[in-house]
Amino acid sequence: MRTSAGRWLPPLLLLLASLAAYGHALGAPSLWFDEAFSVELARQPLPRLWQAIWGPEPNMELYYLLLHFWLRGAALLGLAPTELVVRLPSALCAACSVPVLFLLGRRFLGPLASAVAALLYLFDYSTLVYAQQTRAYALQLLLLLLSWYALVHLLSPGRRRSGWWYLYVAATVLACYAQLFSLLVFGAQVVAVVGLLLLPSDWREGLRRCWRSLGAALLICVLAVIPLLLVSQHGSRTGWLPIPHLHDLLNLVPSLVGGNAQLSLSILLVCGLAVMLIPLAALLLLGQPAPPAGQRDMAVDFLVTSRERLPLLWLLLCWFALPVLMSFVVSQGPLRLFSERYLVVVIPPLCLLMALGLVSLHLRLLQGLFTVLLLALTLMTGLGYYGHAQLEDWRTAALWLQHHYQPGDGLVCYDTIQGCQTSLEYYFAAYPVSGAHFTDDAPGNLLSWQTSSGFAAPGRSADAALDIAAVAAYARQHTRLFYILGRVPDQQGAERVKQVVAWLDAHYRLLGQVASAGHISVRLYAVLPVPGSGRTGGVRPTPAVVGGVGVTRGESGSRRPLWRRA
Repeated sequence: MRTSAGRWLPPLLLLLASLAAYGHALGAPSLWFDEAFSVELARQPLPRLWQAIWGPEPNMELYYLLLHFWLRGAALLGLAPTELVVRLPSALCAACSVPVLFLLGRRFLGPLASAVAALLYLFDYSTLVYAQQTRAYALQLLLLLLSWYALVHLLSPGRRRSGWWYLYVAATVLACYAQLFSLLVFGAQVVAVVGLLLLPSDWREGLRRCWRSLGAALLICVLAVIPLLLVSQHGSRTGWLPIPHLHDLLNLVPSLVGGNAQLSLSILLVCGLAVMLIPLAALLLLGQPAPPAGQRDMAVDFLVTSRERLPLLWLLLCWFALPVLMSFVVSQGPLRLFSERYLVVVIPPLCLLMALGLVSLHLRLLQGLFTVLLLALTLMTGLGYYGHAQLEDWRTAALWLQHHYQPGDGLVCYDTIQGCQTSLEYYFAAYPVSGAHFTDDAPGNLLSWQTSSGFAAPGRSADAALDIAAVAAYARQHTRLFYILGRVPDQQGAERVKQVVAWLDAHYRLLGQVASAGHISVRLYAVLPVPGSGRTGGVRPTPAVVGGVGVTRGESGSRRPLWRRA
């Protein structure tokens, strides 16, 4: 009993630490566009959501469905879809993935090295980012870790395999439906299995004994994702991502760890030790049987132990390198997959490779120094995330607008494709301070959640919000007008925005304005005189707090239809 408790205490402590790290300030930053899009899509009635995910939004199908039922459950409990509520599923998935990585590493690296790998993963900058976002990446990472954990158990020599086949198939298929990029990781698994059949080791013999079961499992996975592949041919496109170049490939690791140059250099050095020492040991002992443990000196024991880790190194290299290389090559064409957020899937093998490099040193002093260095740099970089978690502050803009809204006011938003209207409508629903809403005839209104299809109404354009004649015609129907600016996709759009704002300033009285992070601004104008007063109505003017128009691409990149998300 004491031994069993001791085995499960480390993963339990890691789970609690993960919950604390990923839950810290979870609801503090405002949702940004991609998160608001997730919530607004998931909040649609189930038939409309089903039509969307099997139509223009095939990516993250599983996540949208889970978020839909999560929000319905929260509503039954009387919980509003606040930032904390909508981000909590991602935080929970991320927290659960940490002990899974620990268990995967403990099988081959021992408890101490696997704990180091888990801590490096826990406090990795990118892991923290996606653990606190209302997107599918945390769910994807958990499912992929379960998939690799089951696969490694199945491939390891001398392991009982009953039941693990089901876990492998389920986790792999669900990971693909959670995020399409998981298909590349599945391809890496196939290459890894084929390589183990050619690699001289104990794993090869065990793999040959279960090749029928493994082949059947892989075939089931392929058949199960065929519907996803078919619908993705007509769904979202990622042409807004740039074509990657060699410098993007070289800068991948620094970008995944928060841009810390010292940490990146330390990672490459430690992982390089594993990549060099383990194959070298295998070559030196090629064709030689391992002597009994009691007859080995320190040098022979180092070589034998290193050779035994060769299959693990092969699996981790396939998991890390193949998705990177495949996405890089594919992205030279029209389909762009090379993106930091997609390649977050290689963080778990990167952490395990670091742990493998540490144990390959075999010198306690060097192990300790590198361990402290890696953990200190990772912790320092990861904790810096909380101070930069705010990407776009739609909450401040939405609450200011609602507090100043009066019945009959008009709202015009630019750019809807870049998430302006989506983000505001989320906050109108999450914090219903007033009855602020977008009317169907507002220039630039593409959202039209009330349409029967649930998609953007045909014939509409986000650029209508930059058409002075259209904005003026709409403003004449309202006493006051809110003109809202979010991301501006390019310099040409920025120039047109300046022209519209200058026209509004010249023809209407500015009653107040507010600006927030992410180049977000709201301007309130008085349009018509208040009957019987002889003056324009509204609130008292407030000091200007917004500067010039900023141009930003954000994570969503350049323009594309609202429902075509990556």
